[in-house]
Amino acid sequence: MAGFIVISRVARAWPGRRQAVVVAASVLFLGALHGAYTLHVLLLTAGAYALARTTAGVPYGLLLVWAYACGTLLAARLTEGLPFARLSPSLAFVDAHRGLLRWHIHYNLLVLRLLSYASDLRWALQARRAGAAEGDGKASGGGAGGRALGRDRTAGGDVASGGGGRALELELRRRAEEPLPLAYYASLPNVLEYALYPLLYIAGPIATFNAFASQRFGQPIPLPRKQVVLYALRLLAAWACLEAVTHLLPYNAIATSRALLRLAALGRAGGHRAVPRPLHFAITGYWVIVFMWLKFTVIWRFFRLAALADGLVPPENMTRCVCNNYDVEGFWRSWHASYNRWLVRYMYVPLGGTAWRVANVWVIFTFVAAWHDLEWRLMGWAWIMAGAVAPEMAAKALARSSAVRPLHGTAAFRHACALAAALNILLLMSANLVGFVVGVDGIGPLLEQVLGQPRFLAVVLVALFAAAQLMFWVREREAAAAAVASGGGAAGVAGGATGGRGWAGGGAGGGAGRSREKSGGGGEA
Repeated sequence: MAGFIVISRVARAWPGRRQAVVVAASVLFLGALHGAYTLHVLLLTAGAYALARTTAGVPYGLLLVWAYACGTLLAARLTEGLPFARLSPSLAFVDAHRGLLRWHIHYNLLVLRLLSYASDLRWALQARRAGAAEGDGKASGGGAGGRALGRDRTAGGDVASGGGGRALELELRRRAEEPLPLAYYASLPNVLEYALYPLLYIAGPIATFNAFASQRFGQPIPLPRKQVVLYALRLLAAWACLEAVTHLLPYNAIATSRALLRLAALGRAGGHRAVPRPLHFAITGYWVIVFMWLKFTVIWRFFRLAALADGLVPPENMTRCVCNNYDVEGFWRSWHASYNRWLVRYMYVPLGGTAWRVANVWVIFTFVAAWHDLEWRLMGWAWIMAGAVAPEMAAKALARSSAVRPLHGTAAFRHACALAAALNILLLMSANLVGFVVGVDGIGPLLEQVLGQPRFLAVVLVALFAAAQLMFWVREREAAAAAVASGGGAAGVAGGATGGRGWAGGGAGGGAGRSREKSGGGGEA
């Protein structure tokens, strides 16, 4: 990593040769990671580039790229990496040179980058044609990308001068959504540099092609050194917490060994006196999620810090503490946030956005589960999550309705929202228990124990009710701070955050999703 950063920074002294040096260094990096299977990665990337370029102007051509990407991902998973021996027995000796990491485990992230490139290319071409049809000349000779790059220096200055996290988030979103000059999409070296960028290749975060290219080939986003140093300190703090949880709380080992289910089975058979109670399952599930949050926070922040050191600003993945979530939409907007933005831009909006939300969440969550791995427990987790979205949306729509709006700001409405949030947290915990602790086959025994102890369930609901009140208060403060930062007053923010914005305000897929529908690019698949 450090070697690549040094090479990348030194190569900037020779702008004409910078990209060749960086791509060559990326290929060498891949050679160390995947050995002979680097050839697979290069061929699949080149194939996606050729298909995207060929079908960019063809009706529904993007569907062909999706079929190519998903088909190759499925083939790689089912065959454990498309071994050379399957291609020809005479090539079996090549399989001994696999490198440090299995290439097909990381191909899912590469698939997202290839689909991002193909979609951004298609929508940039559509934007140019639309501008030409209007006769305003704005989309010809560079399109909206020309305007985007022209504003980069100003917007980047806002970030560097202390615009804070909100300014940086808006700048990254703008760069992701605005098309670039078509010449940026025509270059295979540009695509190779984006798809194989070593500092984000292994684990992300996921940057769209537009956002990456606008920084690497246009005007970078300047970040003060102080912000990068503070980010490094936050990474060290998260790593220290992860070490403490790993050494002092063995709940992840309990979950992965399925010890609780085995003890429960022994207890039912009368062969063991220590029968786990619902509390044990709940505590295990809670600490497993905390462990996973810390683990992924450390991993993603490490690679993001490396990219910052190279002068690239990718999006942040973990944007909110795992213990500060009470709805499905908000949970997934703040957990693996760059992936959530990818899903909104490249799946949610093209599938119809809010008009078809109830239907397309099933497609999206199924894709998310299959994209992670082909396991039934993940499918069960995904379908529970998708099923939780419909009642959540209905509750939010009711809370925003004209009949209920007069109650906003009252204590009764706040407590009703807190109760709904507590029930939603229970649903989130149940889905995560299925996905990461008991599996699909453990649902029956778990429900039997929980429903058989109503007093335990009542105590849990009271605790979650109180936690939801605290979360509302945190969001009230965030809303007030945002209002002050934007130049408006803080009056009325507290009441809105408590009711209309805290629970009923729309969450991740509401306002954010709708705003991206208008500006994010979607269009014909």
